[in-house]
Amino acid sequence: MPPISEQTPEDVKFENVHLKRIFLEHLNSIYFGKKHLIDFFEEIKELASLAYLKEAVQECYEATQKQLAQLDSIYSAINETPSKTTVLGIKAMTLEAYLSAIKTGKTAMERDVFIVFYVQIIEGIEITYFDVLRNLAKAIGYSNTFINKPFNLAVKNKLVFEAIYKAYITEPA
Repeated sequence: MPPISEQTPEDVKFENVHLKRIFLEHLNSIYFGKKHLIDFFEEIKELASLAYLKEAVQECYEATQKQLAQLDSIYSAINETPSKTTVLGIKAMTLEAYLSAIKTGKTAMERDVFIVFYVQIIEGIEITYFDVLRNLAKAIGYSNTFINKPFNLAVKNKLVFEAIYKAYITEPA
């Protein structure tokens, strides 16, 4: 079905109520995605073989708990409460990561590489969610600085796992 008109993004104007609803939907998605990740990080920490990977996953677990607390304060600041939503994308990604890591015949190193690969993808998704939340918050007049802490934690975690991944796949000189 062809578009009704040839509008540009500049032509589309959202009402504040719609932006708030979109913001809240995104906030709920990242919130319940984070709740799911708590269990995921506990599971993959047990699968990881190297001590520093286990430590990095533990740090990610702790950062996720901090981010949940920060998200709780965001809900309080905007006088809202979390509203349960499905997070099928994150659940599918974590299931794929888990199945890839436990696939029979993988060495411990191969498992670790798959764990790190998938955690990087998950952190990238989180960074995108927080960036969208910052932009939406600014558009509806909320301070977007309260999203900076969870955003910065997600960026830090992604960089940690990128460094671990590079260490795994780089051949010694």
